[in-house]
Amino acid sequence: MLILCANVGSTSFKYQIIDVKTSETLIKGVVERIGNSPSPFTHTAPNKLVLRGTIEAPNHDAAIAHSIKMIAHPKAGAIGNLGALGGVGFKTVFAKGIRRSALITEQVMEALEAYVPLVPLHNSAYIASIRAFQELARNTPLVAVLETWFHQTIPDYAYEFGVPRTWVEKHHIRRYGFHGASHRYIAERAPQLLGASLNGDDPTRKTASPRIISCHLGGSSSICAIRDGRSIDTTMGVSTQYGLIQATRSGDFDPFAMLYVMDEEGWNTTEIRRQLIDESGLLGISGVSGDVRDIEAAAKAGNDDARLALETYYYGVKKYIGAYIAALGGVDIIAFTGGIGEKSASARRAICDGLEWQGIHLDPQKNEAHTGEGEVSTPESRAKILVIPANEEIIVAKETAEVIQQGLRNV
Repeated sequence: MLILCANVGSTSFKYQIIDVKTSETLIKGVVERIGNSPSPFTHTAPNKLVLRGTIEAPNHDAAIAHSIKMIAHPKAGAIGNLGALGGVGFKTVFAKGIRRSALITEQVMEALEAYVPLVPLHNSAYIASIRAFQELARNTPLVAVLETWFHQTIPDYAYEFGVPRTWVEKHHIRRYGFHGASHRYIAERAPQLLGASLNGDDPTRKTASPRIISCHLGGSSSICAIRDGRSIDTTMGVSTQYGLIQATRSGDFDPFAMLYVMDEEGWNTTEIRRQLIDESGLLGISGVSGDVRDIEAAAKAGNDDARLALETYYYGVKKYIGAYIAALGGVDIIAFTGGIGEKSASARRAICDGLEWQGIHLDPQKNEAHTGEGEVSTPESRAKILVIPANEEIIVAKETAEVIQQGLRNV
């Protein structure tokens, strides 16, 4: 079955066509700077032909229409028309009352709309993109693979917040967690990568399955504690705003500080939401950028706010790793993924520095020279430290195929 995976950002649209049977990617591409024309695009065809250029993409509809045209192109595409697709899987974020992956219906769309206030950039972009596909691919099954799906195994004591029970009963306030496809890929790929080399003689291990701490670090970051291949805790909460500091989002924050500033400044919820989403996090601390690469350059040039932003971010990651070592009763694998986790040797070094008390040792030479997928820990390290490039699309493709096939079985 061929599945088109749609990864929608607030100003971007990424796509891949994956053959679920072979896990092979046939086509992939991206349209960026949507709404800020000219919008650059890249499209990689099955014959490795890479096409680049710019288009006018004032909205996601235009970006998707262009992408579909490229997919069906006789020379650049792998399929003659969308009818060859088994389905389209959307890496959707959050829908009210729906926790599992689901065929997209009007009920699912209403559930996505209901949680726009919690994840405004993500849900709004996905709603627009799904509507575009409903028009352009009317006979193709569409599936929402929700980011919360992998975290449904978190126990109640780990997802509970200390709020009045009426909040829980009426508004479903609890920890949900996100980046589900990324963390599930780590749960599957990390043991495969290590195979028989995984040390099994640690007396603290309670099962044969490795205890994994998955660190998805990028513009949006979260950490997940994984036991027996299942999520048992994660850093994000009711929204993507909670947990680690993000590029421009605040992360963990005292709500009374927000209420105090709102009262003092006379701000409404729209204004405080905008500042917490767009002007906080690494950008808020550094005053330079939300991009770690820019902040690292500024710190090297002597900008102390940039230095503080980096150290605050790395400290937060390290602190959660320590907490999840306690929650798991030890750790066998620490996996870094996402743009920062995969590409920043200095980030991995700073985060692992000080974890030696747990027998966790990063190999400096391996770490600095590392590219792609592999291990960067020393031979004597109790926990293996891995770098694993994110592959959310294969998870989305497999889950989409399963939902579609299950639907057909139930017909």
